[in-house]
Amino acid sequence: MKIMVLGPALPWSYETWCATLLREAGGDVLHWDNHRRNLLSPLTRLPGDLRRLGQGIYDSNASMAFYRACKRFKPEVLFVPKADNIHSRAVREAIESTRARLVIWYPDNPFRADQTSMNVIRNLRRCDIFYIWGKFLVDALRSAGCRRVEYLPFGFYPPYYAVHGATSPPDAETWRCDICFVGTWDADRERALLPLAGRSLAIHGPGWRANCSRESPLRPHVRSDGLYGGDMARAYAGAAIVFNHLRDHNGSAHNHRTMEIAGIGGGVQVVRRTPEQAGELFTEGADL
Repeated sequence: MKIMVLGPALPWSYETWCATLLREAGGDVLHWDNHRRNLLSPLTRLPGDLRRLGQGIYDSNASMAFYRACKRFKPEVLFVPKADNIHSRAVREAIESTRARLVIWYPDNPFRADQTSMNVIRNLRRCDIFYIWGKFLVDALRSAGCRRVEYLPFGFYPPYYAVHGATSPPDAETWRCDICFVGTWDADRERALLPLAGRSLAIHGPGWRANCSRESPLRPHVRSDGLYGGDMARAYAGAAIVFNHLRDHNGSAHNHRTMEIAGIGGGVQVVRRTPEQAGELFTEGADL
């Protein structure tokens, strides 16, 4: 089966893992990067109001390039986890031209303005199967016009964490701490971690050094600008507790970190209690 996966081709991206697993299952897979670097990439980093204009030009060019690639490859399945910068018209015309089935396994909340786009919303009605990680979103997606909606939790891909991306030696002292958090900075996460500042806490993630004030008690606990693959596994294994900040938009469900922390092992996972995590996916008091 010919499958075209649309999404970032970074080693740690959700789309890369899906493409790898689909190949292992015997698919003829083309992974097309919707954020590939080209001569227009600098437009997405323009200052102020110009950035929106630059992003629009880049997205229009990416949408045309995607359509041409789709016509060349002629997929039977167009697998689009998100790709919110690709115009819905380009997706529609690609489907009409190739007769491909459109399958989405959405990694965020499609009804949150900060996590979706009108391109995603317009694709809902033409989607053949929409997979979603939270049961609480199934009925809403059906009401929005999706013909078929299926619940599919996030997963864990062990080979990536075993060796890929490790840049530090396997030194236990390097990673040892009471509490570990891996994730990009945002204000909610900073508030959640503040009560832990008096502990042996290790924070890894982009944006923490730039956004934490010099007076913040969390600043001394920031150890790196991000961990992936083998380094993330070593950090989790060296901690007594791994903190998972489950956002409000995850509702009664889980997030990808839920699976990563449980799959890697090491410290006990501490996370906001939800019925899905505690009652269906894992054993409360043992796994989390």
